[in-house]
Amino acid sequence: MKKNFFKIVFSVWIVLWLFFLVREDKDGQYRTLGELYRLKGEGRTRHVVGGDLYDFLRFCRAEIPEGSTYEIVGFDEYSIDKVRARYVLWPLKAGEGRTVFKIVYGSGDIDVPGYGTFRRYGEKGRLLVNTITP
Repeated sequence: MKKNFFKIVFSVWIVLWLFFLVREDKDGQYRTLGELYRLKGEGRTRHVVGGDLYDFLRFCRAEIPEGSTYEIVGFDEYSIDKVRARYVLWPLKAGEGRTVFKIVYGSGDIDVPGYGTFRRYGEKGRLLVNTITP
């Protein structure tokens, strides 16, 4: 009895795993997983974050002086892109309110009172600096 029960459970388990392996590729997940295995180091981060956003964030990280604070403007609060952006910008200090820099990416021409353009990154992004001394 125990042997038959084990064989049935094992057979069902094998069938479920075979079904899992041959099921339809949903949203290119197998291709994406293959690319992640192929890439190394920063290439993986760039792939996950997105090429354009990653390049812009690297630009911001290079332009913002060490010890300055920044805030990301234009993303939804707690969006995955905002979380990824904070990951790429680390070890810079994130803040809220009257920070030294504001990072604006791909959300049109956001006007932030008290801030002027510090650097532009093509048409998709701007780095704003505080023009009012604290």
